[in-house]
Amino acid sequence: MFRSLRVKKQPEKVAPDSAAISVEQLSRDPTIPITFRQINSLPENAKRRIYRALLPAALLTDLGVDPVSWKGTSADLRVRLSAEADTNGVFLALRDGNGGADDVLRIELADNMLNGVDLNFIQISDPHGTRYSIDRDEHDRPTHFGTASRNLAEEVKAMHAGLAPGQTRSGLRASGLVFTHLEGFLATLGHRAYFLEPLTYASAWLFERRGFAYVRGHKLMDDIHCEFQPGGRLHAAVDGSSPFRQPEQWRTVRGRAWAIHDGILEAIGARWDGLRMVKQVGKHSGVVTFPDAVY
Repeated sequence: MFRSLRVKKQPEKVAPDSAAISVEQLSRDPTIPITFRQINSLPENAKRRIYRALLPAALLTDLGVDPVSWKGTSADLRVRLSAEADTNGVFLALRDGNGGADDVLRIELADNMLNGVDLNFIQISDPHGTRYSIDRDEHDRPTHFGTASRNLAEEVKAMHAGLAPGQTRSGLRASGLVFTHLEGFLATLGHRAYFLEPLTYASAWLFERRGFAYVRGHKLMDDIHCEFQPGGRLHAAVDGSSPFRQPEQWRTVRGRAWAIHDGILEAIGARWDGLRMVKQVGKHSGVVTFPDAVY
């Protein structure tokens, strides 16, 4: 539907300056957005009532979690909420009930400088899937999902298991449900769009399928697709020189993603950096940068 957005240098102020929500504000124009900073000024139980709407009840129930109390079958609190007063963001995480250290679902949202919302992090993992330690290097230092350093041995295992870069476990196939609830929540607060920065090529492609368009990076995605075609520079660079650059990888989303994670964009003088995407609440942009793709 659209390839890019032009952002005003001086964005129009649409949210009130008050750091707290008042009955008077709620009684006025219902289209004026409410910020996370305003919600975070409320008492703890009030915040919990509001943020409870971010988590799909069906998903919680399937994982043995009460959608109201957030407790598991052993009466242990399975959901962590961080929404401190005087902050502009919210963090929600659903713990694995089997004693695992990883979160099954993790969402981080924040107000941005343009009176909008940034989705800073989202992760949905199958707690029963095999775990690959791509997030820690051989010295047990964090790799920040391969962006700061890499655990090559674990990445090779993850790739052969069908995972994409940045994944420690396979997904739960619940992203559609989670995004539907997220958009309903944002509409309740009066927001019409939200933004994110895709960590990998595979995540950018998945967000396209969820209806996102590009604020920045559409041309790069088009260039990547073009250069991975036979005769292109990226196609020539999948030359078997590393486990992540095997000749047939250009054919799939995950194959391309691992090659890009391995730095193959140097072949076209580019790097995976600075992409930004936007989703209009309730609308699908129709953007497709890898037609007829196989994941």
